[in-house]
Amino acid sequence: MKFYPQDWRADEKLRLCSLAARGLWIEMLALMHRSERYGQLLISGRVPTDAQLAVQVGASPDEVTAMLAELSDAGVFSRAASGAIYSRRMTRDHKKAENARKNGKKGGNPSLGNKKGKSASDKGGLSQPLNSEARGQRPEEANASPREGDFSMVEFTADLCRDAGVPLPDHGAADKNRLTIESWIGAGADRDLIRQTVTQRCANLRTSPRSLAFFDKPVRDAADARRTAQSQLSADTGSLVDRILKRDAA
Repeated sequence: MKFYPQDWRADEKLRLCSLAARGLWIEMLALMHRSERYGQLLISGRVPTDAQLAVQVGASPDEVTAMLAELSDAGVFSRAASGAIYSRRMTRDHKKAENARKNGKKGGNPSLGNKKGKSASDKGGLSQPLNSEARGQRPEEANASPREGDFSMVEFTADLCRDAGVPLPDHGAADKNRLTIESWIGAGADRDLIRQTVTQRCANLRTSPRSLAFFDKPVRDAADARRTAQSQLSADTGSLVDRILKRDAA
């Protein structure tokens, strides 16, 4: 089980929860790691009750119920059709690991077999050398915006697409949506403003958009409006300070 402290600290949904709820979540992750279905909260193959989970984590059933509600309201976890709580990150990472393991048994990446003898020079380009820093990065970190941080941006993109009903059929589409979000952040929008604007816009839609680019103008307009409001507030504050200083000087 891989644990990245930076991702844990950067998880917006988790930061909305109390210290106690975050403590419960890490206990649940440990149970999910040992689960018969990796990433799902199962004990002896069954979905535990709040009372049974309370025994496992050393808390009262009432405390566990309250903290689970807190985590659920913040959108920290999802539920399977069986009702089992599961970690989206753990199940996604496990699926990737299983695919890599299967490809390894076949001799590596099966797609490489279709590139019969084609090298980087055949394509008119040069292969990129790997330095020690690049080797230590995951693919998401290498492509992520330095302002928003590694895997958390990828997860935010996936969550936003799910909320908006935007399909993510392949990695390329996911990259385009992530780049759209990064362009919004570069234009002055933060994640809260992006999510709020997209959610409000979705409320008036009859069909789901094909990509996050559909929300480009509303998000940029919202960022401009907030920037204008902040500038006005700053100007008003400066004017007020000037009046106070003149009054005191008099």
